[in-house]
Amino acid sequence: MKQEEYDQMYSFNREGNETWVKKKINNYCTFLSKDGIRKIILRRVPVIDWIGSYQINNFASDFIAGLTMGVYNVPQAMSYSILAGLPPVYGLYASFFPPFLYSIFGSAKHSSIGVFSITCLMVDKCVKKMLKFRNENPEKFTSVQAIEIVTSLCILTGIIQAVMAIFRCDKPMKFLGAPAISAITFSACFFGVVSQIPKLCGFSVPSRNEHWFSLVHSILDIFENCHKSNTATLCISASALVFLIGSRIFIEPFFKNHKKLQSIPFPKELITIVIATSASYFFDFEHRFGVKTLHTVPRGFPYPDVPRIDIWPYIFQDALSIAVVAYAVTMAMGQEFATKHRYRIDSNQELLALGFINIGSSFFSVFPTSASFSRTLVNERSGAKTQLSGITSACFMALVITTIGPYLASLPSCILSAIVIVVLESMLRKCTVLPGLWRCSKHDFWIWIITAVVTLSSDIAQGVAAGIFTAIFTIAIQSQQPTIKLLGQIRPNDFRPMNHYSLAKETSFRIIRFDAPLIFANVEKFLDNVRDSTSATTKKRSASCDSQEDIEWSAIILDCHTWIYTDSMGIAAVKQINEELRQIRILLLFANLKSSLRRQYGNAGLIGEGNIGRNQMYPSIQDALDSAHELIKNHKMFFDCEKSMPPEKIVP
Repeated sequence: MKQEEYDQMYSFNREGNETWVKKKINNYCTFLSKDGIRKIILRRVPVIDWIGSYQINNFASDFIAGLTMGVYNVPQAMSYSILAGLPPVYGLYASFFPPFLYSIFGSAKHSSIGVFSITCLMVDKCVKKMLKFRNENPEKFTSVQAIEIVTSLCILTGIIQAVMAIFRCDKPMKFLGAPAISAITFSACFFGVVSQIPKLCGFSVPSRNEHWFSLVHSILDIFENCHKSNTATLCISASALVFLIGSRIFIEPFFKNHKKLQSIPFPKELITIVIATSASYFFDFEHRFGVKTLHTVPRGFPYPDVPRIDIWPYIFQDALSIAVVAYAVTMAMGQEFATKHRYRIDSNQELLALGFINIGSSFFSVFPTSASFSRTLVNERSGAKTQLSGITSACFMALVITTIGPYLASLPSCILSAIVIVVLESMLRKCTVLPGLWRCSKHDFWIWIITAVVTLSSDIAQGVAAGIFTAIFTIAIQSQQPTIKLLGQIRPNDFRPMNHYSLAKETSFRIIRFDAPLIFANVEKFLDNVRDSTSATTKKRSASCDSQEDIEWSAIILDCHTWIYTDSMGIAAVKQINEELRQIRILLLFANLKSSLRRQYGNAGLIGEGNIGRNQMYPSIQDALDSAHELIKNHKMFFDCEKSMPPEKIVP
């Protein structure tokens, strides 16, 4: 059966005859209607939808989950703020405004937005770079402070994310895949660990902003200054590390295996902070032993302030990197739990929500934020059902900010560094994915390695760029090296690669499957493979015939079900190989060609009414095989028809 007969029999009707411009105009006209505006509002402000259909029996679960996440978040927020190079109170601010805004604009029910180790490390790198630039160029930035840098970075990150959402950049950003994110996380943790070692030991090192191998320089600085360590600080840090690691090994498994406690995380960080603060207050660690403490933790919220925009040109690269990484991490975590609980999230809305969050939060002394896997996991395991858990967590953080802040003034700074070290240590185990990547996907393995090496050698921003470009490069390499199979028949309408199935029988005509879109990157390989497939047949026929006129017609069938698109060079390659094969009396038949390509080939003059070439498209390999036999049987009639046609009408 020919393709035209098949389409006619089953009433094929290809939709989408409109041009791209006309489609966009129709879409915008639909959006401007009353129903369209309503859909836009519901999509862009998800809180209207979920709060309107909220089930009251979910309130208890959401409230408990939000309260649990709030308690868990207090020490994490303070320690991660230290990781970002800021006083601990700014971590508390970053744990109030972003979760509250995400509950309004976010589409994931379980994601917890706030401080995250990787974004905090990236913020710290940006702050150190700008502070050094300020010291080297005092005439340009005489009064720029760390908090002004991070708020400016926050609003710029949000603007970039909002613009990317408007231009639908959520799809291209998926090139930063899981292997690259894993490598960036692993590498960034080294920067975090190295930056916390001086604080753990109670000494300081000079600030560095080397473009290459800054990690090596920082490690050398630590060795040069380690003799300045404070003994009391070392003892406090060691005690905290022993308790935190011991709790993770011995106590947390008990909580996870206990039926009534498995949904409640063991608050080891909170216990550490309470004990250390109490001991420091009663024994006066700061004055008696020289242990650095937080000194003052302001109570209440900061006054709104407009971020600076004059430093944007100097931090744009950092903002772009944070925007991409924050979205990739947030989307990955949201998608994981959305799949588990069987609901959908809007990738473009997630990008827009992050943009709104960072823009809105930047006026309240907040640095760029994203989702956190640990908090999201706590939120989900505690029984969260909707975004209301995020609002509950934000309310708890507001209570902390307005009441208990001053009571933490005696907390040794090294305690927060110890908490960070324990968190980063677990994230350093990301390298354990390498053996699995090598076994299942060597392309992902090399993406991981290259991204990690570039990040460790230079900076996180360069690592992000390396991860994206390496992913694109590997895709380009794969498109140049498609898998090509010679198919044999196992049973009626069932054709398999002959090198994989020993019982697959060779058919009368060669059946070739080219497992890639036919594009400029692989047309030469396509042409070479088809030519190689015809060489044996041509030699065999030439040996049995005295002249070219005595040679009977044959055929080659292309299984095109993997061809999702083609370009002008692909079409030119089809024309070229068709002409070459017809000169040696071989017909080129296409099976399983998608409707979009049939239309494209028709526009290019490869098929159409009145052309012999239109008989060479078939809905299946079996139909092509049967038709090939019929064409070969009537080869003289077909040859005479071909000779009577003008040369420009001869098409594949």
